[in-house]
Order: sequence, then structure tokens, then C-alpha cells
Amino acid sequence: MLQEFEIDQQEPFVLVTTDRTDLQDESTLHLLQNEDQAPSVATKECIKFTPHYDTVVKSGMYEYYASQGQNPLPYTLAELIDNALSATAKNTGMRTIELRMLFDETIGKPAVIVLDNGCGMTSEQLKNWAVFRLSKFNRKNVKFASEQEGYVRPDPVPRSLNSDISYFGVGGKQAVFYVGHSVRMISKPAGSPNVHELILSEEEFKRKERNKEEVYNGIITNRMPGNSSHVKNDDERFLHALIAEESGKASFTAVVITDIQPNHVTFLKDDFEVWTRQLAHIYHYYIHGVNGNDLSSHPANSNDLPKIDIQITLREKPPRCPRVINIREVEDDMQSLYINTAADRFEFMAEQDGGTVEGIIRYHPFLYYKETYPEDPSDDDDDDTECGAQSQARERKPIFECFWNGRLIPNTKVSDFYWCTWNKDPKLPEECYRRLSGVLFTDDRFKVSNNKLTFMDLEQRLKQKETLFTRIVKGQKQRGIEKEFKQWLQSCHEKLDKQIQFLGYKGTITRTDVAKKKMQQPWGTFSSIQWDGKKYKAGQFPIVYGKVVQFLLFGSYKGDVFATGGEVEVALEPQALYEKTKTMLISKIDQTATDKAIKKHIDSDQTGLNRPSNVVVNCICFSFVGVKGDQELKSFTAQHSKWGFWFKKIDCLTDLGKYTMTLNTMLSEGNLTVLGGRSLPSYTLNFTIKEGDAERFVIGPVSSPLVVGVPFNIPLMIKDGYDHPAKPPDLTPVLQCSGLDLSYEKVDSSGTTLTIRGVKARGKQAKVRTLSPLSEDTTELKLRLCFSGKPHSLHVPRKDNPVTAMNGDPVKFNVEVHDEAGNITANPKQIVRCQVKTLFGPLTIMCSSTGAGHLVTNPINVKLIKGEPQKLNVQFDMPNQKNVVSVMRELEVLPSTRVSSMELCSRDDGNLKLKNKERIEWPAGGMLENLFYKLYDEAGRVVPITAEIASKIKVNWTAKVYAEDLIRGKLPDIQVPTQVKEERFYQVSYQDQSVSISFTIVPHPDEPAQLKATLPENSVNLGETLDGNISEYKPSHQKDLFCGCCCTLDDSVFLLYSLGSYSLMNLCVCLQESSGSVVVTGVRFQSGTPGPKELCFTYKSYVARVIVEVSPGVPAHKLTDKVLNDHGIATPFLVQLCDEWGNPSPDQRVVVGLRCSPPTLKSRVVLLFPCCSTRGYYQLIFQGLFNKKCISSPSVNLTVIPDPNKPVSLSVEYDTSAKFPAGGKFPVTEMIFFFLPYRDKEIPQQVGKYTIKFSLQVDKIKVLSSNQIPINVEANQPVKLGPDSQPPTPVVSYSESIAGRTLVENMTLNIMDSYGNPTGGNLDGKVNVSIKNLSGENKPLPLFEGKTSSCQLSLKGGKLHIPRLTVMEKSPGEDGSSYTLVFKPEGFTLSTPLEPYELLFHFYNDVENQQKMSELTKKKDELTATVGAYKNIFSTYNRLLQMLTSKIIFVCIISPCKMCPQCVLGCSHLYLKLPPCDWSTTLVGHLAFVQDDTAARVISWHIYGDMDCVITRTTEAAKRIYDSTNGRQQVMPLDTMFKGSVDRPLPHIRNGRKLFEPPGNPVHARQLLMFPQDHDSCNNVFRSLLGETILIDDLDSGNSYRKAVVQNNIPCPTILTRQGERISSRGKFGGANNKAPAMLRYMFGAPYPQQYYTLQDQIGDLSHSHDLQLVVERSDCLQQIQSPEMLKKQQDMDEKAKQLEEINRQSSTPMRQLKRAPDSAGEPSGITAKRTRQRSK
Repeated sequence: MLQEFEIDQQEPFVLVTTDRTDLQDESTLHLLQNEDQAPSVATKECIKFTPHYDTVVKSGMYEYYASQGQNPLPYTLAELIDNALSATAKNTGMRTIELRMLFDETIGKPAVIVLDNGCGMTSEQLKNWAVFRLSKFNRKNVKFASEQEGYVRPDPVPRSLNSDISYFGVGGKQAVFYVGHSVRMISKPAGSPNVHELILSEEEFKRKERNKEEVYNGIITNRMPGNSSHVKNDDERFLHALIAEESGKASFTAVVITDIQPNHVTFLKDDFEVWTRQLAHIYHYYIHGVNGNDLSSHPANSNDLPKIDIQITLREKPPRCPRVINIREVEDDMQSLYINTAADRFEFMAEQDGGTVEGIIRYHPFLYYKETYPEDPSDDDDDDTECGAQSQARERKPIFECFWNGRLIPNTKVSDFYWCTWNKDPKLPEECYRRLSGVLFTDDRFKVSNNKLTFMDLEQRLKQKETLFTRIVKGQKQRGIEKEFKQWLQSCHEKLDKQIQFLGYKGTITRTDVAKKKMQQPWGTFSSIQWDGKKYKAGQFPIVYGKVVQFLLFGSYKGDVFATGGEVEVALEPQALYEKTKTMLISKIDQTATDKAIKKHIDSDQTGLNRPSNVVVNCICFSFVGVKGDQELKSFTAQHSKWGFWFKKIDCLTDLGKYTMTLNTMLSEGNLTVLGGRSLPSYTLNFTIKEGDAERFVIGPVSSPLVVGVPFNIPLMIKDGYDHPAKPPDLTPVLQCSGLDLSYEKVDSSGTTLTIRGVKARGKQAKVRTLSPLSEDTTELKLRLCFSGKPHSLHVPRKDNPVTAMNGDPVKFNVEVHDEAGNITANPKQIVRCQVKTLFGPLTIMCSSTGAGHLVTNPINVKLIKGEPQKLNVQFDMPNQKNVVSVMRELEVLPSTRVSSMELCSRDDGNLKLKNKERIEWPAGGMLENLFYKLYDEAGRVVPITAEIASKIKVNWTAKVYAEDLIRGKLPDIQVPTQVKEERFYQVSYQDQSVSISFTIVPHPDEPAQLKATLPENSVNLGETLDGNISEYKPSHQKDLFCGCCCTLDDSVFLLYSLGSYSLMNLCVCLQESSGSVVVTGVRFQSGTPGPKELCFTYKSYVARVIVEVSPGVPAHKLTDKVLNDHGIATPFLVQLCDEWGNPSPDQRVVVGLRCSPPTLKSRVVLLFPCCSTRGYYQLIFQGLFNKKCISSPSVNLTVIPDPNKPVSLSVEYDTSAKFPAGGKFPVTEMIFFFLPYRDKEIPQQVGKYTIKFSLQVDKIKVLSSNQIPINVEANQPVKLGPDSQPPTPVVSYSESIAGRTLVENMTLNIMDSYGNPTGGNLDGKVNVSIKNLSGENKPLPLFEGKTSSCQLSLKGGKLHIPRLTVMEKSPGEDGSSYTLVFKPEGFTLSTPLEPYELLFHFYNDVENQQKMSELTKKKDELTATVGAYKNIFSTYNRLLQMLTSKIIFVCIISPCKMCPQCVLGCSHLYLKLPPCDWSTTLVGHLAFVQDDTAARVISWHIYGDMDCVITRTTEAAKRIYDSTNGRQQVMPLDTMFKGSVDRPLPHIRNGRKLFEPPGNPVHARQLLMFPQDHDSCNNVFRSLLGETILIDDLDSGNSYRKAVVQNNIPCPTILTRQGERISSRGKFGGANNKAPAMLRYMFGAPYPQQYYTLQDQIGDLSHSHDLQLVVERSDCLQQIQSPEMLKKQQDMDEKAKQLEEINRQSSTPMRQLKRAPDSAGEPSGITAKRTRQRSK
């Protein structure tokens, strides 16, 4: 501070904040002399302000408070639907928007999800969405049509339904934070492989504020579709199912709102119908079209409806069923009510300041006694309309509702306009103007508030004088709207209203008979009315009650008037009976009653009055008393008249029970019943009132809601006329329901209840339906039919047949699951599967929540032949619903117009057309010019090159590409490399290398230009080697190089010489291929005079010279000589001792020694034997020793040169890139010791890895061996179809058992070469299987299953597996005949057709002959295998003898890298080769051998469930296998197994002695297992699997053994018998579960015969020996061939050959091989170790 502000050290200063408070982050500091100093000048303080996060999270609460007393939650949901509508605006198909209310605690906390199939959002657009108030006019990189830079308003459309309603950049944020406290945005844009996620939450905002982090920062997660591994919160586990739905969707957006406010959850659940009705009102015209939901003009399923589905699902905790509704199904929203109750409409248009408003006015007529103007279903109006007073239509409500860009703005309503307001026109009553409803449609030229609840200035602008109104009639404008409107309204009133005209006004009165005081006055009185063409007057008899007194109408009037409703006062007739009047509604007047009917009714009552009386009592009254029990109910007194005593009608006795009626005579004065002490006459009548006949019924409780197609019962409580339970009559109920087909099973009665049982409702799903159960008396029953039935059918709507798709594009299918009534139904585990078997695997979609879905297939990629369309069958089914019939749709794949191939050509050379991956030779340093390209589509049509296509053309040799040339089809020129060896790879690709052509340019040398020599050093001492390398550069390609004084370059000689003398003894010339130069080393001047020397290099006519300065060498007096390696020096050395003056000395005390330098030269005094085998220079140093002092002496130089007549090593040169096809010829191989070629030798016929080793016998002792050369023998060309192993000859019969009809089972056919090696792994095709006669005779052929003579199977990857192939039951065929099963490959484009595989089989009509022939065939196969094995052994020895007899002096041993029995025994039998025990993927069945067949079978069956279990060394390895197979593979780690103690003895052995003599040769089963490797681990595995299981001979022996063991109080383990029976450790035996099947799929293999191991050891010794053991003496070989053992084998082979001929003669069938041989494993017979697969029953 002191230095920066130049403050004196003695001057005081302070740093303070502006407010003199504690220092905070980002505070402004003031430099003052003291803390209280006032600033002398004004200062400026920089501040940084950011809106609080409440601006985002609480804005919705402040925005939606003004919702006119309604819950604003539906309007917040509408904001999210607005965004979804905008996102789906460009969809060509169905626009799907889903609102999912997840209130099921079992899948997480409450959540609201809004999901659409729109265009999605990129990460940049998602970031823009998060910015508050970033409207579409300010965004960048947007995708909506209304959001492009330089905003262009959408083209005008009817009703402004342009989906341009995502507008201000605030509604989405306000809505989500009003609904909940956290939102997760999930979106995938079209064309992007990634899904983007963004999370905003109020809790996160608070955390960042607490930690003083940047609040408005977030993270967008980019992930693959369907990957939900990042969802860790258990409260959001429902997200896993939501994210799983992403697979297959091209684009979508999901808004997931969590932490929902509890009051919102309550409202959404309790008022489901209310808020769904409000949403249907808001988007009425989007979901129903421009004409709205007019039920009279089109059905609900019309194809003209907009392709917009807004579906709402509310899921609650079970057992509550989900509520699902498509808001198109809502029929009681206000716009639907307005449209369907209106009788006529008036369309108009308003134009104001560039803005256009479409308008509609509807007329709702008065019909008879009520208004038809609809009431809002959500209004709670409890006021009763008494005394006929009707509502005044819309009363004071505004006429017009207002829609902005097609969606409702709920809080703005326009009352009227000047031309549609009542101006006291006498021709039209005011009520007519109250029967109007209307709607206004505007676009965004009229502004709305941010929350889209109100218009800003709509009504003010429309009521300005400049606004022009015109009527629209059939699309034409008509001026004079005021006149037009009045004429239209007058017509509606006259033609549509059914109203009453009150005539003859008399005055206004007050009525006291009305209960409510406010309705007692004023009432106008009239003398007559005109109603529906009829006139009613006072004094008339319009009804059966009597005649009219007057007409009454509520209100103040001065004359005649039209009105709705009113009442009539009627004097009841006959007056003698009633003597009173009655007031009723005018609507009660029976307009169909005739005067005759009315008069008849009055006369009937009058007749009762005229009935005479037979009793005349003067001055006496009769008293009537009715009593029930002790309670007096009624008492009447009748005066005597001319008709006698007449009592009024008693109508109060309706209760059931016993009654007493008493008639008493009373005096008229005093009502005395006693006269003169005597009682006057009386009469008592006892009677009982019972229930009457059934007249009506009441419907009892019915479970609701109901499910379509599920029966339910309707109880009917039968009543009489007074509501008493009555006995049900014999009647047949009739059920009627609008929109539903009802049926029932039966009707039964119990007591007073009639029950209609088994009622089923079929029809379209609806909210409320009304049932009419009885035909005699109709009663309505309201049922909630909310749930559709069980899946019954699968519906895949289609417009085209067949469905067409371009090749390479995915296909979208809309699938719906219908119940039996055709409703879309949603049930658990409702999976729809789609598959094209020849194209891709099954695709599934879950339709459990909605019952419908959009299934998008993988891109269709088929191979089109000649560009013709290909038709495929697409199958849709429900794997979990077997009763639902699958649906097939035909798909026609058309050739796409996309680029599928490319062609390159050169216009300089018309014949030059480049093929893909072609190698082109071109002069080095040249230029490949005028290269043009053409593009073709899948139909072979030339694709015109446009600028867009040209922009996708990429080349890899230059970055400078000119668009003009690419549009013309011209590619950039290619500069060929200047170096010959510098091959270059070039590629032309289109659209990210999806279509490309590549080629390689190989530069070839041009003519040489010069020769240049370079010396690293230009001076050298005489006798020394010139340092460094001499390089000669020549621009040509060197081919061959030999050591010496010259080298051959392009068939010319390269010479090196000098003008002086020098030695070329050690000259070495090396070729540097990378630089195209020759390096010369070893130049040494041995003699001559010092001075400059010239070296001259000559090549053809080119000469290069260099000057070397030669200096004198090191002084020395040395002798030199040359000697051959391993040879002596012919001339002896003479050593003379001299004194220091050079005089010879005769002293004998001097000891002379000889030393070599370097010491690798070994010598003796007479002869030298250097051990070094390479040339070099050595020194012989003679040393004298006299009196322990060394005497110096001269040295002798020796040059050791190799002996050209003695080889010291064997080197083999061969083509390392050569391929070795099985059975072919080896390429020429040269051994470098005298260039002996090795050729025309056959390659082994079996594929595999082999090693080749060459050995040279130099003399009787020394042998030179080459390095082992590994080769990989590959399969040869495919020529035939054959099995993995030759199956047994099938013998089938005329049988019902499938085992007796099986031709082949579990057979695998491979495309093979001529030596039986599988090949053709890239070949796919078909195999046609047929049967033919063996001899060509015309006899009946057996048929396959399905009564077919042939069948076709698919072969993929060169392999075909046939699980089972059988003939049909009772198949035709000749008994005892032989047929041939022909497997013929088809559909392969090979140069040589594949030979079919033929398998002989025998056919019999009875099982007995079949079994005999099967045994005979089995024996024949065994003999065939044995004879073949013997022949292979003899053939091996003969080949060895032939090789030893030849004059070749070296031996070539070809051995397989991994010895197998086929190579050792020389036969084609297959042995079970166990893989090495790496304990990573080792199966239990691979760990052991079993020698005995019966033991192998029963042990394999006993642990059959564990045979394919994988054994691993560690639990971690087992877990990896478990995870990779999704838990399908069973595994068992070694580290978790219990390692038991030593093996226990059998149960009958205790303390080393037998308790009893056991029957049946018992033995522990695990002791029969043979482990080829890792004995301890394998023993531990089978100790865990088999335990103490015992193997015994038969079942009787097993039971006897168990009985004896148990009697000694010893537990007995499980016992297995060699016959395949099992006795459990509990003693249970018998039954299918304890009997081994005859055939098993998995079974332990047999061990190799001992001969295999013996020969393997012998071959190993031959392969690795480096001495004379490689060469076997011919005499030893002959002795082995003629040995008694070999002669015995020859004799055995002859005998078996004779037996085979005899069997062939009996069966007249050719020989074949079998898989497994007899048990004589010790002999080198054809015993095979691979056991025949056992078939399970």
C-alpha cells in the first residue's frame, strides 16, 4: 500500500468498507486517514448483482394467483403441454403427448411426467431452456420453426392452430416449480446418439447459496439411451422404467417433476375429472380440429381428426387401478357443450391494425319449457328454480371465449360488440341475445400475459372504430354485419325457439301460496297463451284436472309478452267433489289430451257423487274412526245429505299391518253416541293391509367401476305402489345402454329381490353409462365403466398395404391392444413383440400403462437383388398372451435413393477404372490427374451430384478440396511419392465413410539419373579399415544383393575399384532399401605407398569418385598368415632366442609360452583349432620367461576364415506370408547350407497349428537342426457338406414312438473341404433334406413329420445344427428297405457346387426287426472303426519305412502344436479332448473321465443338473460370469467349497474291518472318476457334488446292502446301480425320477487308450531330440513291422475284416464309422473316447 499509493511511512492511514462494517467478500475498500473521515470527493463503487433463485422457483406462485378463484394447477400443466405441442409441430406422424401422474409409493415418491415424441433438444437448446425469460426471439441454435434467427411468423392456418405457443421462456420454469420443487429434463434430439439430462432443484439452489457457490450453474449429463445406471436415489426408482422406454425412439423430451406439493397431489387425485375437463377445454380445437367436437358431423374415430394424442394417466398404489383418459374422449368440456347444444352459428371476421380475428356466434334456442344454453359442469348452483322460473340463459356472462394460437386464454372473455347488443328492438326479445355463445380465434399479433391467462389488449383493440367486421358465408366476406346478424338472429328465434306467448294481460298480483317470499310478487295474470301453434284460454279444459282460471307469469308486465315457462291456475272438476283450484307449470298441460278424454274423466268422478243411499237417518251423523293397534289414525264425520252418508276418500292407510275400522252413529248436536241410556248403532270391521302387486323396483348396490367383458350382478329390490317390498313377478328383464352391448346369463329371485346374474358389458370405454334393466318399468342405473377388459386382439393400424419403407430407414408401427369390445386395454405385463425372422430379432414394447405404443424397428437393411423391391413379413404377437392371435403386416422394402456405391475412373485413360482395395503401380514422383467419381443408389441409378452431396465427399490425400470440382465429379490430383518403397493408401469416402473406395499406389522406379558417393571420413592409416560407411545414392530400385566386390542392381553390375592398391578382403556391401542407397564397409588399404587414393564406383554408364588420404600405418614387425577354421597351420613356427643386441642365445633356461588374442582362439603347440566359427583376425603372442622376467617377442597375425566344406548351422528360408491349405503342397523352402530346395511335400490334411523342423546329419555323430517353424494349416476350398462326426446308421420303423422314428438327433452339418475340415464360416444358405431310394427303384418313400417328402433348413456361418429329424407316424415305405437321406446345400454362389451329404438308413414296419437291424448295424460300425484304426497304424509304419529308405540326408518332422489322438493314431475317430483346467470357463462335465460306460451314464444322470455348471477358482470370477450371462449360467467357485478330510470308507467298513459281506460290488461313485489334471481341486469338486454316493451292480443288491447297513445303525447314502436305478438316502426308489433315461445329452467322456499316451510320448521324443534319435534305422523299423505284436494285429485286422464282410453280406449296406468302441482300451484299436450322446426320454 505504501509503495502503490506513495504514502509516507510516518503518515497514518486506514482501510474501511463503505458502511464501516466487517470485511465481506467483494467489498469496496476506502483508503482514509482515519475511520471517521468524510469523503472529500464523490466515489464510485462497483457492485455485482444476480437475481435470487426465488425468481425461478417462486415465480409460478406469483403468476398463477390470478386464476379467478379456480385451482390454477391445470393452467400450469397446460404450460408444459404448450412446450410439447411446439416440439411436435414438425412431426409427420402422430404427435403423442403423455401426462403421467405417478402417485404409487411402491415405485417412488409422487412425480408428474410430461413426455412427448417431438424433435428433442440438443445440449445447447437445453441450456437455453434453463435460462429464465430467454424467449424464442433471443435464443440461438434453436430448432422450432418459430425460433429461427430472424423470426418468421407461421403461415396463417384456420383457427390459428399453428402450435406456435412456446413463447416467452418463462412458462416451463414457472410451471414445474409451481407443481413441485425439482425437475429433471431428459431429451434426445433427432439424429443424435446421446440423451441429455439436466436437473434443477430448489434444494440444490439453497445448498449452493449456503456454500457461496455460483447458483446459476448446472451440469448436463450426456448418456446412451436406456442407460439408467446414474439413477441412485431410491425415491426416483420409477425412472428406471421410464429410461428403459428410450430405446428405439428417434427423439423425445421428458419433463420429470418430483417433490410434488401435497395439496397438488390431493387435487390431482380427487378432482381428476375437473382438471382433465379443463385441459380438454383449453386444447379443444387442437384435439378435435377446426370445427371442434361436433358429434353430429363426424364419428369419434374419423381419420380427419388431428394427429394429436394428449393422454393422461394417473397411477395410484394398488389395489387402485390406474386411471387413463385421452382428453379427446372428454365430452362435457364447455366448448363441446356449446357446439352440440347450438342449433345454428354465425361466422365473422374482424381486422384491426394488421391483425385478424376469426369469430363464431352460436345460438342455443329455447325448447318448450327450458333453455338449452349449457351450464358449466363445475358450477355449484344450489338454488332451486321453483314455480317454473327458468334461468335467463347465459344471464350476464360474456358471449365470447378467446383462443390464442389455437389454445384457450381462460381469464379473458369479450362480452359483446356493438352489432350484437340488444338495443330494445321490439321484434326480438332480450332473451334471444342471452341465448348466444361465441368464440374468438387470434394469432400472436394480439399479446397475452406471460402466464397465458389473459389477453393484454384484445377487447380494447377490437372495440376501436377502426376495426372492420365482416360476415363469412362459405368463405366469402359479406359487409353490413349488423344487418346480417339481426336477420340471422330473427330467423333463429322464429324457426328454432319453442316459446310461449302470453296474451290478454289482466294485471299484477301477489301470491301467498308460494313458500319463498322473494317469489311471491310480482306475478302478471293473463287470460290466454299461444304455445307451439295452439291457443289456450281461460274456461277451457286443457287437462284432466279441470278448467283454466288464468295464466300466471313471474315479473312486471304491461301487455302481451313472450316468455319461457309460466304457470296456469286450474279449477278442479267436478266442483261438487273438489271445490278448490290448483296451480301448476304450463309444461304440465297435456298437449295430446282431447276434449273427449277430459270430459270422460270428469264424468267418472261425477258418477261417484250421484250414487244413491238406502239408509236415511234424520238429524244423525256417522262417525268413522280408523285404528291401528291402540293408535287412532283418522276420524271423519259425515253429515246426512240426499245421497246419504258420504265420507271423503281415505288415502292415508299405506302402511302394512292390522287395522280396525269403527262406524258409530252420532247425534248432530253434541256428537253423542248414546241416546236415552242406550248406545246408538255401531259397526266394527277388522282388516289387514298387505303389500300389493309389484309395480316398481329399486336397483341395489352394484360394484363400480366395472371392467369390459367381466360379468357382474344387478340386484333389483321389487316394490309395490307404496314402496313396500313385494314378491318378484315372472318377467324377463331388458337391458339397454347407449353405446354398450349388454347381455346376461340368467335371472333368479330370492325373497323380494330379483337378481340379474352374469351381466357383461361390451362396448367402447366411457365414464358413465346408463342401463335400463326392465322393459315394463324403465329405471336408469349409472355405472362407472372405466376399465377395459383383458387383451383379446392386437391391432396394428395401417394406411397402406403393404407398408413401404426405404431400405436403411426404420419403420414405425402403432400398436394397440384391444379387449373383446375393441377398447384399448392396459394390463400388467402387456408386452407386444415385433419381429422379422430373416432380418432382425424380436423387438418388444411395454403397453402395460396405456395399452398402446409406438414401435420403431431397427433400420431395415436388406440386400436388394438388381435393385428390385423386396417384401418381408412383419409379425406382431404378444408372447405372454397365447390367446391373442398374431398379426402379420407385409413390408415392402424399396431401394433407397441414398448413395450406396461409388465408381472412380480416369478420363486420361478411359480403361482405368479403379476397383476397391486395388493396388496401382505408378511412376514415382508422377501425378495421377483427371480422376472423376460417380455415385449410384441402391437401384443402380446415377445420383446427381449436388452441392450438399459434394460437401460430404472426403479424400485422405489433401485438405484442399474445391467444391466446384467436386460438384462436377472431379477429384483432386494425386501426387505419387518420390520414394519407391513408399506405398500410399488413398481413400475417397462419402458421408463419414459409409460408402467409400480405397486403393494403394505403389511407386515404381524411373530411369536412373546419377550416381553419388559420400565419405564420412576422408583419411585412413595404412592397414586400418576406413571408418564409417560409404554411401552411394542412385534413384532406382535395388533388387538382389550379395557380399563381394560388386552387387547386381537392376540386372547391371556395380563395380568398385581405385587407382592404387588396397584390399577388398573384408569388403561388405549392404542395401539400404528405405533410402535407396548402397552402403560399403570394410575398405582397408593393406599395402602400398601412402598418399591420396581414388575410389571409383561404377554403375552402368554412371561413375562416382572419391579421394581418400592414406597415411602410414602403425610400426610393427608382424607375421601374418591365413588358416581355415578347425584346421591346423601346415608350416611350423621356429622360435629363436636373442640377447638384447640381436645375437642368438643358447641358454636353455628360458621358458617359451604361447598366448592368443583374443582368447577365443584355442591352440596347441603343433596345430591350431580355433573354436570360433566366424571369420576374424587373431594374434599369436610368443612370451619368454627368464628368471621370472618376461622377454618381449614379436606376434604373428592370423586370419581365420570359414571352412567352406563343413556346415556349422542350418538355416531355412521360406515365405512367412504363405498360407497352408490342408492337403496342399508346401511352398519352396531353401535350407542355407548349400541352397537345397524342399518342395512338393504335402501339407497335413487336418487343420491346426503345426511346427516344422529340419535336421541335417553332418557325420555319424554331428547333426545340425534348424529352428522350429510354426505354421497354421487352414481349411481348403469348400467342396462338400458333412457332419462333425459320422452318426450311426439310423434304423427307423413304422412306430408311434418318436425314438423309433428318429433319423438323426443333435447332428451338426458343416461345409467342409475335401479332407473333412470345417470351412465356409462366411457362407449362408439353405439345406434341402429329402429321401431317395438306394437302388433307384420306384418304391414308396418314407415321409417326414407333417407328411412332407422334403424340408428346408437354414444354414448360417457354414454350420447347420439339427436337433431332431424324424419320419411321420405310420409313414409309408417298404419294409426292410434301405433309403438314403440326402442333405443338399442350395443358394451358394461358388465356383464348384457343394456335394450333398448322404446318410443311409433302414426302414422296417415292426419294432422287432428294427431292433435286430439296429444291433447288427452297431456291430458293423464297431468293426469298421477297428479295421480303420489298424490300417492307419500300418500306413504310418509304411510311410516311416519309405522315408528311411530314401536317400534324403535330412529329416523334416511336422508335428501338431497340441497333440491329439487323431494325429497319433492316424485315424478319424474323435476323442473327448478336455481343455486345460484354467478354472475360468471349465464345466463340471469336462473335469473327469469315466472308463465304464454304465457307470458314466448313471453318474452323469445323477448330477445331470450340475454337468454344465462352470467351476471357477475365485468367487470374483464366478460373479463376473454370473453378471455377463444375466444369471442364466450356474457357477461354483472353489474358494467357497468345504474341503473335507480324508475319504471315508464305505458304510459296511468300520475300523478297517467289514461288518458284513456286501453284495453287488459297492464302490464310491467318485472313485470311478479319472482326473487328467489338478487332481486335488477336481476331487474337492466331486466330493461336494457326489458326496458319499455309492455305485452298485443292480437294484436288488442295492436294497440288500442298504438294509444291512441300516440294521447296524449306520446311515446309508444314496445308492446308484449300473442298470440306471437310484435308491435315495431315505430309502426311496422307483418311479420316473429314480430311473435314468436311455439317452442323455451330457455325459462324462471316456479316457484315451494307453496307446495314445505311448505314441504321444514317442512323438514328443522325436520332436524335441537334437541328436541321432531323430533318424530311425531302417532295420529297426523293419524289425518292428515284422514283430509278433504287429503280426498279431495284422491277423486280428484280417479276422475283423472277414466279420465285417459277413455283416455287409447280411445287411447289404456300405460300411461306416461309429463314435465309441468296445472297452479294450489297452489295444491300439479303433476305440474312440467320445461317448455316444444319450437321449432323454
